[in-house]
Amino acid sequence: MGQKKMLAHPEQFSRLIDGPERIRESVQISKPITGCPDGITKTVWDVLTRSAQLNPNGQLFGESVNGRHVYTTYREGVEQATIIGSAILAIMTKLHSTNKLIGIAGIHSRNYMHTMHGISGFDLTTVPLYHQSKLETLCDIIDNCKLEIIFCENAKRAEGFLSSKTPERLQSMKTLIILDHSTTSQKHDEVEILSFDEFKEIGKRNKRNPIKPKPETIYVICHTSGTTGRPKGVEMSHGSLLAAVSGIFTSWTIAYKWKFGQEDTYFSFLSLAHIYEHLMQTLAIYFGGKIGIYNGNAATLIPQIQALQPTIVSLVPRLLNKLYEAVHNGVAKKGFIARKLFEYAKKVSFGNWAVTTKARQLQNGVLRYDTFFDKIVFKKLKLMLGGKIKVLTTGGAPVTKEVKTFTRYAYGCPLVEGYGQTECSAAGTLTLPWDTTYGNVGGPAPWSQVKLVDVPEKNYLAMNDEGEVCFKGAALMTGYFQDPELTAKTIDSEGWLHTGDIGKWLPTGALQIIDRKNEMFKLCQGDFVSPIQIEAIYANSPLITQIYVTGNTERSFLVGIVVLDLPRFKQLPPVKTLEGKGKVIEVIIEKKEVKDAVILELNKYAKENGLQTIELIRNVHLTLQEFSEENGLVTSTLKNRRKILEDYFAPQIAKMYKEIESL
Repeated sequence: MGQKKMLAHPEQFSRLIDGPERIRESVQISKPITGCPDGITKTVWDVLTRSAQLNPNGQLFGESVNGRHVYTTYREGVEQATIIGSAILAIMTKLHSTNKLIGIAGIHSRNYMHTMHGISGFDLTTVPLYHQSKLETLCDIIDNCKLEIIFCENAKRAEGFLSSKTPERLQSMKTLIILDHSTTSQKHDEVEILSFDEFKEIGKRNKRNPIKPKPETIYVICHTSGTTGRPKGVEMSHGSLLAAVSGIFTSWTIAYKWKFGQEDTYFSFLSLAHIYEHLMQTLAIYFGGKIGIYNGNAATLIPQIQALQPTIVSLVPRLLNKLYEAVHNGVAKKGFIARKLFEYAKKVSFGNWAVTTKARQLQNGVLRYDTFFDKIVFKKLKLMLGGKIKVLTTGGAPVTKEVKTFTRYAYGCPLVEGYGQTECSAAGTLTLPWDTTYGNVGGPAPWSQVKLVDVPEKNYLAMNDEGEVCFKGAALMTGYFQDPELTAKTIDSEGWLHTGDIGKWLPTGALQIIDRKNEMFKLCQGDFVSPIQIEAIYANSPLITQIYVTGNTERSFLVGIVVLDLPRFKQLPPVKTLEGKGKVIEVIIEKKEVKDAVILELNKYAKENGLQTIELIRNVHLTLQEFSEENGLVTSTLKNRRKILEDYFAPQIAKMYKEIESL
């Protein structure tokens, strides 16, 4: 692949349009787009049927069977969706139901995806129920949406819902369909339980033509819990999702002439409870490509990717970090990637010459994959991810400069980062495919307009190119389900979505996220600090897996709840000493000398990565308990639920402050 250089003019990411609001648009298009470039495809169902007409025998959804992916074709995908949609309508008729919201719970699969398109093709709406959410949270969603028909990935999931049904709870639930081949002996007088085969037989007996949705039909309701409150149901229409899909399509294939088609494979790893995965799957189907499905076993993630040899992979920053750490340390963190899989990666020569040369090329605006280093030094890393990847995508959280730089040259493909929220289809801004800069989230996606709004209480002013990030355009949500008041607070009367993030326009026209509007707090000396920005730095230390940083307006310093990476923690000298004396880990993590060693290492790392003295933690509580969606401490997108963490660890926080006498 030949050398690519960044554009030289100053506004290479966005252009400023005339007007007092200082609105910016993408430089890749003459005006914001509103839909697919073919002008005909208006809904997700159109995307599927269009590709099925163009390539009926092409491979669509594939699951791993005995080490290889077995696919349904596009023709079979439409046929399965038609049978499923027909069965849903037959059951709705039997129930005398008018509720067009259909739930799907659990890890995705071929059956899950066929069901999703069956719902779409019959003018119904999917309500995905995230497989890692607490049962209580899922029941809240079921009750709020009054779901009557729910698909479950297995019998265990169905049994969980049945056991939760009471006179006050899950009264709407009437039919459960088990997507895999597991069975249950559990019965309920008010709920019909069907195997997937039994369910499809209903569809075959009552088969009918699809009922095409309209662009404004709600395609999916994705629930985002946020960092403080109850789940919010984001209603995303077919038209809005396709605007976001078309934004990526335009950026990649029209503006940058990348070629994607039937030969391409998307690795479906992320949950379909997130709009990000719907976005990427729909894009892959629009290309006419195939989708290989992750089997749910994180320990074999890398072998799955190697076997599939995908061309498009979407990963969250947390996983990019783990790949980086695994390659450099030969150790992968618990629960993600078996460390033995990286033994051969340790054999790669990371000499200063290779790394320095590739990093210098990036600094000079050059990204290329045809050098000696690519062919010899980094070849094994490219093969580690299958050897055929054209593009890696990421979003949802910041990626450190170190990890982003490495990712851009190590795996033989560009890294494209998106920024946004579920409320704007997850891709309000995009980095350009050949971008080599750091510290920004790119420019407006081809569908979006972006402006910054004054936040005077924090001295962020739009006239200084700083303020709250707001989006406008075709990919915005319709609103929050049954919550017009919250919708009105989020999308103003002029159609601008207010994100709560504080942004800054760089001279290049790229957007930098620098703060949160409502998540800073003031220390007693009057300094404001941003815990999310601080946590983003600390979280990349190899010593830990997660961190929650908090402060007190009556004190001058910060403290942290630290989830340790046990193998790295055990390498600390005081830990080795105490283990040698027979102390158990639960005792060791309470020792002052151990906490001091952890603080020393964490703060050394933090200072090296740009944190100021006022932003460093002075005391820690060490734990091996992960923050998870199951225990309610993080959202489904792994963001800290700050208020819940504050309450959960209130005794430990109080103790940390008590241990340090100074204000």
